[in-house]
Amino acid sequence: MEAERREVLFLGRGPGAALRREIEARGCIVAGPPPGAAPVPVERLRAVVANLPAGDPAEICGWIRRNGRTLADYGIRLEVVSPDDATLGLAQSLARDEFRLPNVRVRTLPSHPMLAESIARRHPGRTPRLNLDIAVADGRERLRKVDEPLFQRAFSHCSRVTLIELSGGRSEARVFAAHMVVTGSYAGIWPQPAFVKLDSTEKIEREYRNYRDFAERYVPFGLRPNVQATITGAFRSLLVGDFVDNSESLWDLARRGVASQAITSLADESLRGWWDQGYAADPSRGSVASAMKAANLWDADRIVPSYPERAAEAGVAPDPSILRDRLFGLRQTYRHAPIHGDLHGENVRVRNGQAILIDMANVVRGPISADRAALETWLAFELPPEADKSRFGILPGRRRSTGSTRPQRSVIRPARAIPHPDCDGWRAS
Repeated sequence: MEAERREVLFLGRGPGAALRREIEARGCIVAGPPPGAAPVPVERLRAVVANLPAGDPAEICGWIRRNGRTLADYGIRLEVVSPDDATLGLAQSLARDEFRLPNVRVRTLPSHPMLAESIARRHPGRTPRLNLDIAVADGRERLRKVDEPLFQRAFSHCSRVTLIELSGGRSEARVFAAHMVVTGSYAGIWPQPAFVKLDSTEKIEREYRNYRDFAERYVPFGLRPNVQATITGAFRSLLVGDFVDNSESLWDLARRGVASQAITSLADESLRGWWDQGYAADPSRGSVASAMKAANLWDADRIVPSYPERAAEAGVAPDPSILRDRLFGLRQTYRHAPIHGDLHGENVRVRNGQAILIDMANVVRGPISADRAALETWLAFELPPEADKSRFGILPGRRRSTGSTRPQRSVIRPARAIPHPDCDGWRAS
């Protein structure tokens, strides 16, 4: 059974007898600060209590500045306790950014039961596997050191995880199929791969809320992401779920001219539960473009400058502002319902003819027609990987997904399982 993180580390003044009793009564263990420059024992800690000395919090605030992000990335609670408001104000000026991290609580003289209960209720999650072997396959960009704690927490039951980066999208997020070697499992060492998305904490939290609010009850179980966990860090977080194995993107099917069945499945099955909600009320009337702008689905004022320049070279003269005004002036009738918000050929996986939605980061209520238009436009204008992008003003080596500058390597191939990197099938492929 996995060991639970129960230690509470005290900085500055240690706990008195009364506070110690309250903490131990809740199953936690009081620990002293690590000696000298010893690393923080993140694999054992549940919380850190920083008792600020009256009028002179500088030393402890310095420790918090050095270690605050590490605590947050490992899910450890930081309780900052001040003896008076003046000391608290001084501490906030010294460690303002760290006090804003998601795991930090700052207050003046909380009661012993209140402090102990706050520590006990804030579970830090799994004990991290600090020696986890993390590899990114195919020579792709390595994980940043600051992101490794999130993977050590998410895959604490593993000795090794190999990340196969997936293409798609234009954000700074990184998306992987994670192949694991687990320890201590009676069933075996190679479980099914997991889907992992690494992005800003704000975006991961929004996508998880969208999954809970929009997907769980409205999209069929087999046609949507199924999230197992979120791992929250200081600035970046992970979304971990079931990987859609034996599948390929709708974009790959479209490029082979065999996407019609999948597109029918997308409209009739995957998105039907959302679109049906549009018929629970009377249709809306007005400009679809205005409704899309209100839902933050587009902004005509943020068009990439090179787009109208290229259009003018091709003889298309209207200024974007003219087109915007014309669209806003239309009087249309449309249905308002939950929509994907970023529906394109890489955000739909296809398996056995069924369309499976992924990436719920931009789900919102808006005009149903927006999803259809977005997908049709993307399929019409997206450049295949083998195209000469320099003809369209795209710099060589520009990626369409993560922040790496490595060129994309893409081939059209039929759907197949991604074999585990440690099995013979991988080495033979």
